[in-house]
Amino acid sequence: MLDEVLLYDHSDSPFCLKARICLQLKGVAFRRVTVTLRRRRELKRLNPLGKVPVLVHGDAVVTDSTAIAHHLEARTPDPPLVPRDPAARAYCALLEEWADEALYFLVAGFKWLNPENRAAAVANTVTELDAGLLRPLVARALVRDVERRYRVWGYTAAALAHLEGRMRENLRTLETLLDGKPFLLGRTTTLADVAVFAQLSWMERYAEARLLADAPTVRAWLGRLADDPAIAAALSS
Repeated sequence: MLDEVLLYDHSDSPFCLKARICLQLKGVAFRRVTVTLRRRRELKRLNPLGKVPVLVHGDAVVTDSTAIAHHLEARTPDPPLVPRDPAARAYCALLEEWADEALYFLVAGFKWLNPENRAAAVANTVTELDAGLLRPLVARALVRDVERRYRVWGYTAAALAHLEGRMRENLRTLETLLDGKPFLLGRTTTLADVAVFAQLSWMERYAEARLLADAPTVRAWLGRLADDPAIAAALSS
């Protein structure tokens, strides 16, 4: 259908989950297009960087999860995910950036650097990319590429304890931010909640999910969000 809303994504990506949650919360019907190796050329026509998520909404092609969220906010303002108040809007943006950058770096490090996670990481990521004979080659190339990037930044499997320490600090910060509030900015879900939830719910697929046991306020908040029918639909879609 020409007017069909399409989301090019991968299941094991927190940024794709973030986009799916925004779509579900806004009540926008969409169809997921899982990007396999055979669809890489199609994806690059939409986004030359070859990254997901990409939203095709009418004549608009929107790349990047934050841009998708703001596109949806403009097209479908209710229910609002971005606060109207300038100070609250700025705070929401800061928390979203923290989630997308700091939390993502740590969780992706856990995913690819921890040998305990290797089988799950490969299965969750590579199976969608290619389910055929090329899967072992794709898996080795992907692992090698991610490990090389983290090594350039000074991180190998030997740095996992350091990454865990940083995550514990971030979880303590989040405990403080949520103290006495159902959501990060108060009584309703905002883009800040969506962004942080997307990263930490992704972490729950890997061994470091155990770190959440020491953050009961965060755990309760994750449960509240997961119980939202729209977010539950995004998690299961």
